[in-house]
Amino acid sequence: MPGVTDSTQSGGNAWQRTLGSATEMAEELRAEGWEVVTVRAGHVAPEPPEAGDTGRFGYVYLAQGEIAEQFRDAIAEGGFESYEVFASREGSDLFLLTRVLDPDRGLAVLLVGAVDLTQADDLARAARERGEMYSHVVLLDGTHLGSFRHDAPSVLLPEDV
Repeated sequence: MPGVTDSTQSGGNAWQRTLGSATEMAEELRAEGWEVVTVRAGHVAPEPPEAGDTGRFGYVYLAQGEIAEQFRDAIAEGGFESYEVFASREGSDLFLLTRVLDPDRGLAVLLVGAVDLTQADDLARAARERGEMYSHVVLLDGTHLGSFRHDAPSVLLPEDV
């Protein structure tokens, strides 16, 4: 899995590059016959275990309401066991594109967002101790749409966090 790259030298807007990469990835997957659901988060919060619901920790993606039904339908029967993380960092901001796949159904979910790493210390500590973390998708009103488990939190967290 690709690691976190420092994009401060590459110029341009990291968020725009992340969105462009997500669009390109979705188009490539569709051309290969995959169904693709993209969650473009308005905000991503790093949530340590003690901050949220019991046992829930990881990145919490705040999704737009119009994606709710499509996302729920996509993950309802999913066996999303494969994922890949593409990340770049500018200062304390981590720009993420996480591709989660259900190959049996030809279904891909793309999670796109940015995390303020200055708020991620407790999450990073817990994820490293447990050897896992999660990506949660929620709506503004707190409705939980679904979660993905990641057994390699190091690909979601830079080493210095």
